[in-house]
Amino acid sequence: MEFYRYDIRRYSTSADDYDNSHTITDLNLTVYLLHKETPKGYWIGYGALNTWHGESKWVSKTSKKRFAYPTKAEALNSFIKRTEKRVKILEDQVGICNIGLAKAKKLLVNEK
Repeated sequence: MEFYRYDIRRYSTSADDYDNSHTITDLNLTVYLLHKETPKGYWIGYGALNTWHGESKWVSKTSKKRFAYPTKAEALNSFIKRTEKRVKILEDQVGICNIGLAKAKKLLVNEK
């Protein structure tokens, strides 16, 4: 049995990691293997259990939010929901930063 998780991967093709003109952003699908099934969930990971890459992660069978899913469709839907939430949090943080910058610039002008 396999489990799936989508994530964003960003690869830089230049020495400057912040130069967006030389970066590649892609959707990455990671496949995890079933190590062990329990009544409440699954232990999943890379490779076989008890190998160097055999570190396992537990995933619930019934939870709404999971680390990985048994179908690609569920994993993609989870990625979309996680990313929408991430965008909302980042937009809120940008708004707070813009307010702080505006207040700081106003103080700077008043002190001159």
